[in-house]
Amino acid sequence: MDIKMIEPFAFGFKEADVSDVSPEYERNYRIACGMKRQAEVIELSIDPKDWFAGPGCTYPNLGIHYSRGSGMFYPPDVRDAQKERFPELANEIDELYAEFEPIRTHALTGGSFTEHQHQLRSINACWGEGGGHANPDYEMLLRIGTDGIREKINLFRKIHTEKKSFYDSLEIALSSIEILADRYKAIAEKMIENADKDDKAVLSRIISAFEVVPRKQPRNFFEACQFFWLAYSFIENDSPGLFDYAMGAYYENDDPEDRYECLKKLWHLFHRCRAWNLCIGRSDEFWNDKSCELTFDVLRVARELHYNTPNITMRLHRNSPERAWREAAQTIATGIGMPAIYNDECVCPALEALGIPASDAHLYCMNGCNQIDIFGKSHMGLEDGEVSVIKALEFALFDGECQKSFKKLGLATGNAEDFKTFDELLEAYKAQVEYLADNVIDMSNKCQKIFAEEAPNPWHSLVIQGCIEKGMDYKNHGPYYGHGQILTEGLPDTADSLAAIKHYVYDTEKYTMAQLLEALKKDFDGYDELYRDFSSYHKFGNDIDDVDKIYSDITDHLYRYVRTRDTFRGGKFGMGCSTFQRAARYGGSVGALPNGKRRDDTTLADSIGAVPGCDTKGPTALLNSVLKANQYLATSGNVLQMKFSKQQFNTERGIATFIALAKTYFRMGGQTLQVNVLSAEELKEAKKNPELYKGLIVRVGGYSTYFVELEEGLQDNIIKRTEQAM
Repeated sequence: MDIKMIEPFAFGFKEADVSDVSPEYERNYRIACGMKRQAEVIELSIDPKDWFAGPGCTYPNLGIHYSRGSGMFYPPDVRDAQKERFPELANEIDELYAEFEPIRTHALTGGSFTEHQHQLRSINACWGEGGGHANPDYEMLLRIGTDGIREKINLFRKIHTEKKSFYDSLEIALSSIEILADRYKAIAEKMIENADKDDKAVLSRIISAFEVVPRKQPRNFFEACQFFWLAYSFIENDSPGLFDYAMGAYYENDDPEDRYECLKKLWHLFHRCRAWNLCIGRSDEFWNDKSCELTFDVLRVARELHYNTPNITMRLHRNSPERAWREAAQTIATGIGMPAIYNDECVCPALEALGIPASDAHLYCMNGCNQIDIFGKSHMGLEDGEVSVIKALEFALFDGECQKSFKKLGLATGNAEDFKTFDELLEAYKAQVEYLADNVIDMSNKCQKIFAEEAPNPWHSLVIQGCIEKGMDYKNHGPYYGHGQILTEGLPDTADSLAAIKHYVYDTEKYTMAQLLEALKKDFDGYDELYRDFSSYHKFGNDIDDVDKIYSDITDHLYRYVRTRDTFRGGKFGMGCSTFQRAARYGGSVGALPNGKRRDDTTLADSIGAVPGCDTKGPTALLNSVLKANQYLATSGNVLQMKFSKQQFNTERGIATFIALAKTYFRMGGQTLQVNVLSAEELKEAKKNPELYKGLIVRVGGYSTYFVELEEGLQDNIIKRTEQAM
């Protein structure tokens, strides 16, 4: 076996003829050549049972390659796996990987951080990145095909004549997907000769489709699905984006039975590769509803197949038909934790406040878990970083010292015992949280710059508007919108802790700050009365003003502060809350807290809602608390998790009550709801006997997954969530 065949991207990159390439665009050109070589020689196959041909989640046995989220990349263990498969090439493989290690994007980004920033990351105080998700403009790609994309390239290369090498790299990348299509067509033509009747019918459709796509617009929904799947999995799977917007026209005009079967087949493929966020339903800038039959059939197939992926988001608004609300609620009632529902009335104005015109703001979609993107026009739907708000409070209480590592990694804001007023403590906390946010922004912008210079993306530059038009790469100011998104951890925990301190230390003076700090250091051992008082004091999520006002204040402060900062990509940073699966990890990274959390307890709020188990006054009280913060400041997904029992939700009355609750929340300014319909007892049994509950799905921080596959701390977090009664 020739090493050039098992590492085609690497050798396409290395052997690219750059003698006539401008140095500024050499990396773009080499990456495009790597993509083309990969398309030419990578092992391909077709399974007629899938109906659609395409690489799928990843190319088989892929080593060094371009990753949509990680740039120049190879999985950590791939070198050893390659050597095990091809022992005769072991020395050549070692030499190749040693050659590529210095330009591996993660090695470059990690090397850009200061030692102090590495330490902040190690204690889960904050982190910053610059890669992430993307939302290609599949509507445009399907409508004009690669022939139309090539026409765009040729038009704008005449305008930006100094960028010849950039456009050359785009043409090479564009040819790669055409090469794949031609190879799949040839495979199908060979297979059909000996295929049985059923397989022959599928292969015939694939051959017919590839006579048209990807160069031309598909003629029917089958061809649209084939084109979509090929383009979607060209580099790596990501988010399908505004799926019904891109595919709805092909669905409307096709045979109802055949189109639904096509949708189910595509859904199997999405699930197999763990597709990220698929968005349905929307309004336009005039608040016209744009849902279609595909919108509702996506919900139908989700109910029927009961998969935990793809991650479905449904957009709702003032003119959404009652059918949209009802079918969303019926799908949630199945227990798959989907769709997450988003409020156009909150998201669109927030995006417009960033300077995005209404026509584009209404094209938002979700990316990854719940990051907000502008479909086909932005590089902003990703996680640029995260701040542990509760760690900032720990730093404020202990003059910058982490109570797990006992390293002084925060600011020196002074001995908390010397703070004479609550406002002094609050100012110390705000200084610490700004300090962590500044580090996240610095780390993120360093990473963004490295991606732009070292890991440009020719494929996304073809399918994200603005790049061809400007002659600028997707990673380097090409898209029309380059805003950023930073997430939060522990806002409710911080509000609970500050409220208890304000009451017992400053208002009633029942305890001194010295007593509290000593109790926290000793994990409340020997401080039983203090522990009872602090752990039982007012909790966020129960519509109690003293704690809710603090929550609103600290949320407003951080969200506004971050929006003053610029991204390398040419936009502004914004904030939201999507904890993914990290809540338990962050909870375990702080010591004992004034809200009553003990040192080794991993419980932490997994959304903008209450700390699990602390919202005891019902769903209306929880929503009232959450609404006291200005959610129009959130330009990333601002997740609110809620849990209901199956008995309550799976009745006509339960469905109607939930819809009324959700409509009220949205009308009052709520951004999103993500709902688990579960049984607490079932969760406990699943933890004890995981082999009996392998199919039990739960909603985590912004995605659905199988409960038994979660780490124990996160399982406990979900079990502790309050089961709301409607």
